[in-house]
Amino acid sequence: MPNPYYIFNAEPLLRAPLAPLPLGAIEPRGWLRDQLEIQAAGLTGHLDEVWPSVGPDSGWLGGAGENWERGPYYCDGLVPLAYLLRDEALIAKARAWLEWSLQSQTATGQFGPAANPDWWPRMVMLKALLQYQEATDDPRVIPFMQRYFRYQAAQIESQPLEDWATARGGDNLYALYWLYNRTREPFLLDLAATVYRQTLDWANLLSDFPYTRPIAFYYDWNRLGEETSSQEAMHEIMHYHTHHVVDVAMGIKAPGLFFQQSGDERQREAVWSGIENLMRYHGQPGGVWSGDEHLSGRVPTQGTELCSVVEFMFSLQTLLPFFADVGLADALEKAAYNALPAAITPDGWAHQYVQQANQVLVSLAPRNWYNNGDDANLFGLEPNFGCCTANMHQGWPKFVKNLWLATIDGGLAALAYAPCTVRARVAGGVEVEITEETGYPFREEITFTLRCPQPVEFPLVLRVPGWCDRATARINRKRAQKLVSGHLQVMVRRWTDGDRVTLTLPMALRTMRWDHEAISIERGPLVFSLRVAEEWRRLRGADPCPDWEVYPASPWNYGLCLDPDHPERALTVEERPLTRQPFSAEPPVLLHGRGRRLPAWTLQQNSAGPVPPSPVVSSEPCEEVTLVPYGAAKLRVTELPFTPPRSLPLS
Repeated sequence: MPNPYYIFNAEPLLRAPLAPLPLGAIEPRGWLRDQLEIQAAGLTGHLDEVWPSVGPDSGWLGGAGENWERGPYYCDGLVPLAYLLRDEALIAKARAWLEWSLQSQTATGQFGPAANPDWWPRMVMLKALLQYQEATDDPRVIPFMQRYFRYQAAQIESQPLEDWATARGGDNLYALYWLYNRTREPFLLDLAATVYRQTLDWANLLSDFPYTRPIAFYYDWNRLGEETSSQEAMHEIMHYHTHHVVDVAMGIKAPGLFFQQSGDERQREAVWSGIENLMRYHGQPGGVWSGDEHLSGRVPTQGTELCSVVEFMFSLQTLLPFFADVGLADALEKAAYNALPAAITPDGWAHQYVQQANQVLVSLAPRNWYNNGDDANLFGLEPNFGCCTANMHQGWPKFVKNLWLATIDGGLAALAYAPCTVRARVAGGVEVEITEETGYPFREEITFTLRCPQPVEFPLVLRVPGWCDRATARINRKRAQKLVSGHLQVMVRRWTDGDRVTLTLPMALRTMRWDHEAISIERGPLVFSLRVAEEWRRLRGADPCPDWEVYPASPWNYGLCLDPDHPERALTVEERPLTRQPFSAEPPVLLHGRGRRLPAWTLQQNSAGPVPPSPVVSSEPCEEVTLVPYGAAKLRVTELPFTPPRSLPLS
């Protein structure tokens, strides 16, 4: 019998093996809770006080100000943060947005700012509202959504999705399926089919991927801006969203979500093809592809927009319950533990619009962006454009919400790892509590302690990452069991109060190969970068969130002295205490090795020049070098050349 305690797919949607737990079922602990508290003390908790776009004059609060996506974006991250922390002040802030939206609904079912009827921002506000409903069980939300979707069904043929909404219809589908699985109203599936038809054909775009080179190879943005009447310019405008980095990150989920309704395997496969193609042609070491702000190839100084990081994470989270796939969870952790913290200052008061894998200078200066401004890699309140200022807040809270899922046979599944406590009903309706104690991703061991009022049999599912070859699990004091890499380990037994499962995920050092035979170093889900000393310079703006430049205070142009097939022979691991902010100048794990300076490797257009082809030979002396987690480094070199460790220097 399917698990009756959580919301799984209702027929005729295809059966899903997993279901999300409601917001609040998972409580962050340890360093992860610290991240949320830092958010609350930083921009997320105070953005309305320092940024007029989400201030009291917002169109989404009934004012005359910005009435498009910024208010909904902010609310979409503020709501889960507030309820996960149970922070009454933040809840009050969130409720102001939610109450206005609920009360704005007209007799037709439409809601939101009357002056802007665009479907797109309403898709985002619906995500905020459904999270609120999960956290509070407010009885108004589901009828509100029913009325709105009846309005949309009546209007969508005469007012079809346009512009940004055509790229982002997957968010509309997400809310439709959420509601259908609770109400089972057939019209919702009819509407979903229409929304999918009006959305960009992401299944074809991701499968038969057309952009195998940087977008600059296909389109000259500046020239097109001057010749908007030309046929080429019109072609670019029509296809703008198909290579816009955030649209692509959102679009990945659209065919995967609709597959649940259509059963068309081509749509399911498009998810895998899309991620593979994006990483093959535009991938960056931090786990997301380039986009500054359009797909820009694999060069490690092209930017990756912060919006694309959090939206890629959300796309993966929406697909995990149905796909139940280790590869998607591995990708989720990689983005969360590298690209997400890399773009935000340790105190949570500033962020970058775009980050670079090889980022050796953060400054107000022109770079080889496709169409971003000179301020795009500053740390600040609103560098380049305000979408990331509004949208970045969903990253950590939604990651917490999706650490655990319910299984259809009455169990619980941990698909991503971090310190937390989950409380949920399992087979027979017994409520259990599992506390996950760990320093992961900085440490290899994870301990799960179960609390239950009575013995109960249910499956406990643990993900074995694809990067881990020697994983083991031990129940209480029994002999450790070897686990299979890249699989979901299912443990079914009669669990009793106090049972403990210890999962050990050995983190061997690995090298990833990039263009020009450059390498990056990984350990577990963490990517490592050459440490570059940072000199922070205040550029402009008022406290508490001015704009900052960051200049290198130590050399950055090194080649690593190692054999890329055996990095463990040249690099040693140092584990240090886990602090409140592990993504900082004092991270909990370091790698130590040796490198040689490469004097000819210098700045080009205010970024690190092209990585010299490996193997390189240098006459410079061998020096001690340190590598730090990518997310902890605001200046870094992540794609590095290597020099054979035993090669003689040039005479």
